[in-house]
Amino acid sequence: MSQLPLRSIEAFVVVARVGNLAQAAARLSITVPAVSRRIQILERYLGAKLFDRQPRGLSLTEAGEKYFSELGPAWDCVWKATIAATSPVRRDAFKVSVIPTFAANWLVPRLARSRLRLAGLDVEIETSPDIVELRERDDLDCAIRLGLGPWPGTVGQRFLPIKAYPVATPDFVARKRLRSPADLARQTLIGSSHQPDFWPEWFRHAGIGLGQGPYRSFDNLQLVYEAAAAGLGAAIGLDPLVRPYLESGRLVRLWQDDVTLSRSFHLVRRTDRIESNRFDLFRSWLMGEAAAAA
Repeated sequence: MSQLPLRSIEAFVVVARVGNLAQAAARLSITVPAVSRRIQILERYLGAKLFDRQPRGLSLTEAGEKYFSELGPAWDCVWKATIAATSPVRRDAFKVSVIPTFAANWLVPRLARSRLRLAGLDVEIETSPDIVELRERDDLDCAIRLGLGPWPGTVGQRFLPIKAYPVATPDFVARKRLRSPADLARQTLIGSSHQPDFWPEWFRHAGIGLGQGPYRSFDNLQLVYEAAAAGLGAAIGLDPLVRPYLESGRLVRLWQDDVTLSRSFHLVRRTDRIESNRFDLFRSWLMGEAAAAA
């Protein structure tokens, strides 16, 4: 048998429980089209239709009902068994879930430089392009999320605002002769499929309509910047995540003006989990690093 489509199975379980694609997308922290694609992948894999569309949501087909009745409890067992099998060393670690680009370009370099300030706290980073559902992960101590907040079942604190500005390669800027935001509206734009509002918000602040040129999206900000560095178009640069690309010269800012986005980075934890000394230590360190970066 070929490799199991585990992400599609997870999406199926969530959709079957909530009966709504939008709610399932919110729980999985992905887009509605992404949920639909995962369901389609699973249906092709099984060779069976799992859902019927109804006026107020989705309903399971007969095949879907049978599959869910057997799979739902099994999926819960998978989560419990995985957490139970975690080694004592891993359970003692302070585990934080973050998006990959934030971990690589901001968090990990600061952790490496600040070991003495985090003495006694073993921080373990789990990265995922999808926002992890904290209510279903007892092994996670907290998460760092990019968005508006608040998120259901969590309490959070905004700690790092996001400034946005277009970036591209020096060669791209020279060839396209980009002198104003209006010139950019006709170019190929690169953005995140998880946060599609970044470009529209930047254009609104620039006082012009949304770009009319081609659009490329990736589910990882690192890929967004790599695509721009390969000359595929102009990317929406999020400061401070894009700084390593600017410092290396692979990308440059098109203009010095920037926009403070409505979305920002938040440190969140579950509302049913009491604050611990370890969480207080990590939060204090994180806030200090964010203040120094600003």
